[in-house]
Amino acid sequence: MTINVGEVKRRLNALLKDDNLVNEYIRQYGPAIDIKNIKSVKESRRRCAAEQDEGDGQDPIYEIKLSCPVCNRDDIVCYELRAKSQQILQNKFLVPRYEPAPGYKKCEYSMLAVTVCPRCLFASPDKKDFIRQDSAQQNTVKSQLTSNVIMTLQEKIGERKAILKYISNYEEYFKRPRFDDAAIASYRLAMARASVEAWYEQPYSLYKMGAYALKIAQIIKAGNGDNREVLREAAGYYEESFRTSNCPTEEIEMQVIYTIVALLIKLGDLKKAGSYLTVFSNLHNNRLTEMKSNPALTTVTIGKWTDRAKRLWEDREMADLFKEE
Repeated sequence: MTINVGEVKRRLNALLKDDNLVNEYIRQYGPAIDIKNIKSVKESRRRCAAEQDEGDGQDPIYEIKLSCPVCNRDDIVCYELRAKSQQILQNKFLVPRYEPAPGYKKCEYSMLAVTVCPRCLFASPDKKDFIRQDSAQQNTVKSQLTSNVIMTLQEKIGERKAILKYISNYEEYFKRPRFDDAAIASYRLAMARASVEAWYEQPYSLYKMGAYALKIAQIIKAGNGDNREVLREAAGYYEESFRTSNCPTEEIEMQVIYTIVALLIKLGDLKKAGSYLTVFSNLHNNRLTEMKSNPALTTVTIGKWTDRAKRLWEDREMADLFKEE
């Protein structure tokens, strides 16, 4: 039996009275009407709206305009977080959580952090990836992406649009308040960009993909969903990042190893987590050897992240170890 998606959308519009909500419903549940699923989508939207506009005080978000390096679309809305408006904390996977500073509303900035071009769906949480105006010098700053990456992203517009099946009004979809489905989609689009960077072996590209996957896992968890599959995906990106030395700076590389340990403990793969703890020990010993010929080197960074990983390992049996994931 052929499903008439247009008829299903018409009926859902009558029930939900919101085109974006209808598209979100179909993306999650397909073109089949179920009252339980309708209530779930409505509740998810209500919760997201409340979380993104919670409490009294000044709005911590302001808008700037960027241009797309892929399709040259102008006036793309980028949501920026005001300095000192939120206290930024981290969960065990180093994903930021936000608590409002006095005088400001609470804001889950991770939901809005990715800027998306509504024409070609180029996406990034880093405004340096876009073309922008330097407010101090009043000149145009080019994207930091290489010409090869930009050219390939131009060729892959169709692949990015396929990520947003059933969505037609991209500009409206990614507006604030941005709901779970749109926030997750924004990180998937950012991952599509980073995967092109990884193809060209750009530094930090695999690390970025792991970080984006962890943001998706956080959003799923906040909506009481099962995020284990996405956590496994993140672990895979971080392991590949470590294997290929994708992070040139020692600080980020140590963070990657720590996060792998945290993810493997969470996922119950204790044997593998233990093997990555051994990596820390090996790196520490190698550094001590290097310091004999180069006294300028230190073990401070390695030691800091080794200690954090060991504390997680020691607490691995605690039931609430990852309660704030």
